[in-house]
Amino acid sequence: MNSWLYNYVLSIPNYNKYISNFYLALRFICQSPKNQLQKCTFENYSIDKTTFNNKKILNEFAEIYEDIKNKIFHEDNLDVQTYCKHIKENFRFYNIAKENCNSNNCNYFTELQPFKNKINKLGDLDTILNKCKYKKTSCEQGSNGEDDVPCLKEKGNSFLFLIFGNDPEDIINVLLNITLISAPILVLFLILLKFTPFGKPLRKLKQERRKTGHKKKDENIQDYMNNYAAYVDNEIKNRVNLAYHAI
Repeated sequence: MNSWLYNYVLSIPNYNKYISNFYLALRFICQSPKNQLQKCTFENYSIDKTTFNNKKILNEFAEIYEDIKNKIFHEDNLDVQTYCKHIKENFRFYNIAKENCNSNNCNYFTELQPFKNKINKLGDLDTILNKCKYKKTSCEQGSNGEDDVPCLKEKGNSFLFLIFGNDPEDIINVLLNITLISAPILVLFLILLKFTPFGKPLRKLKQERRKTGHKKKDENIQDYMNNYAAYVDNEIKNRVNLAYHAI
């Protein structure tokens, strides 16, 4: 309830001007004998949006981790990789957060240990990794201890991963740069194919493939990444909001 309420307050324009009065008004309302919130306590976190979002992400993932795990293990779930990527990205976020927040002076330090405990308590991380086709890897930031939350990467030796790493965004950027550099060469190549005898065998092969109905799937990587981010955000936030309202 407190986290949900503070998140709402942060959405108010110029919230810094009104936040103290807002919580003061809530305190007076709670003291009224006729209100139904006497048993509720409201905490003004008094932190900025970035720090609060770090706390929120760590708390929410710890709460829904088991539900995500069940989605991954469900036999009829055709969208396993969406949940797998959500786990991988939250593990990476934890390690970045821990690197930047290593003492009680940090406002989200107390969220790090429960996050770690939740992952270790379930004790089925290896099963999840097998289902997601991930493996543990060293973290660029954060701890690499055996009992800590690991960073993850895809299994296998994909040619693109060997060259560019396992970050899809890096792969996309490199491929786009290559495309821009090679555009003049591509234009010259198309001219040769279209207007010279050099392209005759390839044109013939193309016609034969059309006759046999040969088709190749065209995957739009950029659309996929955008749709994935939107899907995960809606799926997870809907569950968290239901939990808040249930309280």
